[in-house]
Amino acid sequence: MKETTTRRIGLEFGDPPAKSGKQDLRRRNTLLLLHLIQSNGPSSQAELARRSGLSPAAVCGILQPLIRTRILIEEGKSSAGPGRRASILAFNPHAAITAGICIDLEECQVALVDLSGRVLGQTAAHYPRYAEPDEVVELAAGCLAEIEKNNSLPRSAIVGAGVAIPGLINSRTGLVNVAANLGWRNVQLRALLERRLGVPVRVEHLGRAKAQAEALWGKGRNHRNFVCLEIGSGIGAGIVVHGRILRGAKGMGGEVGHMPIDPAGPACACGLRGCWEAFCAGPAIRKRMAQKLEALAGSPGALNPMSSLRDLNAAFERNDAVAIEVIEESARHLARGLAGLIWNFDPAFVLLTGPVVNDCPSLVAAVKQVMNTLGGAARSFEVPLIMETEHAATGVVAASAPVSLRFLEDYAAGREEPPVVSGRPRVGVVHA
Repeated sequence: MKETTTRRIGLEFGDPPAKSGKQDLRRRNTLLLLHLIQSNGPSSQAELARRSGLSPAAVCGILQPLIRTRILIEEGKSSAGPGRRASILAFNPHAAITAGICIDLEECQVALVDLSGRVLGQTAAHYPRYAEPDEVVELAAGCLAEIEKNNSLPRSAIVGAGVAIPGLINSRTGLVNVAANLGWRNVQLRALLERRLGVPVRVEHLGRAKAQAEALWGKGRNHRNFVCLEIGSGIGAGIVVHGRILRGAKGMGGEVGHMPIDPAGPACACGLRGCWEAFCAGPAIRKRMAQKLEALAGSPGALNPMSSLRDLNAAFERNDAVAIEVIEESARHLARGLAGLIWNFDPAFVLLTGPVVNDCPSLVAAVKQVMNTLGGAARSFEVPLIMETEHAATGVVAASAPVSLRFLEDYAAGREEPPVVSGRPRVGVVHA
């Protein structure tokens, strides 16, 4: 392929170019090569030329300035093939470190993540449900300071912080319109965190952040149409269409948990009735379990009203009658919403992610069985339902993904220089 076009591989970045001059073409090709290293790991220039479709000379010309500025470093030599061994290029682990912050009902997780998606340090803080935004921001700031201290990193080493949070999120403005399960409305979360942390902040819907992480480091690599469905305290999705994250007119695309699937259904925290997540998010499944146990009060069984989703899964595997009923009912509701997603977006596959998926794999198996019975002659629902990539789907890595992407866009355009920190960060996990 000639250097006059940029090959489309997986997730696309930035806005489509208004013009395709020589400078813009170089910017896009630089970004393409950086993305290939980010998603495929350390690579030789020959591998990058093959994957990108650019000539070896063009690849060399683009990469040399990146090596000089130390955003890329040599990480050994290729052992394959005869003749001179090729240098393997990788991101400098001391350059362009991002902070990932994942906020959920009663816990915020914070980590430092490099451009390859490697976690350099991680910790968490807990708070009561419906904690005020200022309290959560202060806890997140304390976690970040603790990790920096443990890794001997100054705040200036961090190019930005990404926040992943469930709810109606305007990622362009950083406004949390509604995070019903947290009790937050109209919270200027980006502004709060930027004032407290002193670094640029990007706030993203948890499902969209996970879709970007899967596209970079997981099962979404090199795929241009897929859905990443997060099932936890609520339900949200990152929807990738033709290589781009679907955001919508107000930046709130993917909040599929509030699709109404039964107007006579239970009340949702958003104020409506019969929303998808009111039937099959984690709290809804546990509520269904508690109600069925209450109806059988006095009968011995493997479960109690305080049982976790892991307990429910274990009881299902032991053929407990209540567990079977709860999981089969929840699976029918999940399948109904999944059918709507598949009809509307025609994904190559659906990635299932989140605490419900991890803690209750029996539910995933039950959903697959239900999906096989849907569609009929009009439509086959043989769209693969696959489990998340363990590393890419962690909340903190997902939170860091939009920041890494934006940094590379700015760097390729010449708007950003990577801070390079002397000394190697210690890789480890800190528990608060």
